[in-house]
Amino acid sequence: MNKQTILIVEDDKKVVELLKETIEEIGNGCAIKIAYNGKEAVEILEKEKIELALLDIKMPVMDGVQVLTELHNRKIWLPIIILTAYSVKDIEHKLLEFGIVDYLSKPLDIPKLKKRIKELLKNREQKDSISGMSLAAILQVLEMEQRTGVISIKTDKKSGRIFFKKGMVVDIDAEGLSPEEALGELLDQTNKDQAISIEYLEHRRKEKINKSLTEILLEASRLLDEDKKEGAKKESKEEVITPKIEKQSVAKEGKIDNQKISNLIDRLKDELGEALISAQIWSLNEEEVFAGYNQQAEVSELFSQITLYLNEALSTAELPQLGKYYVLNLEGKKISVTIPQGEYYCGMLIDAKKTPLGLLLKVVLPGIIASFEEAIAS
Repeated sequence: MNKQTILIVEDDKKVVELLKETIEEIGNGCAIKIAYNGKEAVEILEKEKIELALLDIKMPVMDGVQVLTELHNRKIWLPIIILTAYSVKDIEHKLLEFGIVDYLSKPLDIPKLKKRIKELLKNREQKDSISGMSLAAILQVLEMEQRTGVISIKTDKKSGRIFFKKGMVVDIDAEGLSPEEALGELLDQTNKDQAISIEYLEHRRKEKINKSLTEILLEASRLLDEDKKEGAKKESKEEVITPKIEKQSVAKEGKIDNQKISNLIDRLKDELGEALISAQIWSLNEEEVFAGYNQQAEVSELFSQITLYLNEALSTAELPQLGKYYVLNLEGKKISVTIPQGEYYCGMLIDAKKTPLGLLLKVVLPGIIASFEEAIAS
């Protein structure tokens, strides 16, 4: 485990010594930084990587609330435990604005403090860096798994954080934009060098959003679309998207290897086990199912039409086309996964109660996509 750094922000030297002893007793080799007032704390946090801060409220030069305000204004976020000998009822609403993870009263409950520090450092160490998944897909997984934590996103244009609790987005913070505007900017797939990381930690971020994930994504997409069209010539009023979804021809990308396709279905059955309800691989042009498991002909036709409709709708809205796959969250804890590869499609219906979604999307699915691409030999 990499060495982690804890910042103690406290003006009482006796309390500082107590906190140092407590951290050292945890025995994980943490580095300790000390600031005796808020001004020193902000200077340290701007220059150094800190995993956790223990912050007193009443201090000279700059108090704890002022520190939180400065960090918020400078877009610096990290888990912070508030330590105070005073009641926080009058300022609790203000503290929640900054997404602190806990606050403990003085005199300190040392066993409780030790436990909290251990939990937070472990969660920070286990932070997930995500690649190959869109932000929208990540949010859908977190909603289904009812996780709690913070997503950090950095792109060449924007950076921000999404706070989620039990699968629900509770707040989005990005350069003073509204939550919908911020999410629209972060969802913009034209942003380059996007880096996404997730920390699964309990936080006390105040709930500012009272909408479902679907409502948020739709509003964010609408705002993003309007922003892209700003300054361009507009045709009267916005038209309803009515793409043609009749029989369409898709350019052929190669000759399919039937043995590899058969092996791919066997691999799906092995890796997903009882979670796999059905799967099939088919051709859009030839209307032929090459291989499958509990397959139904009408299902391949349906998902061909859905894929064509989605791409046509995205094209009409001047948004990026579908990527290597898309996931639909269905009733009864079922999900469908569709992998379009030119004229060839692979689709599966999965029982989400019987497989970890993180494992499916981050481990199983990338391997299946690679094998499917290999089976389509040029």
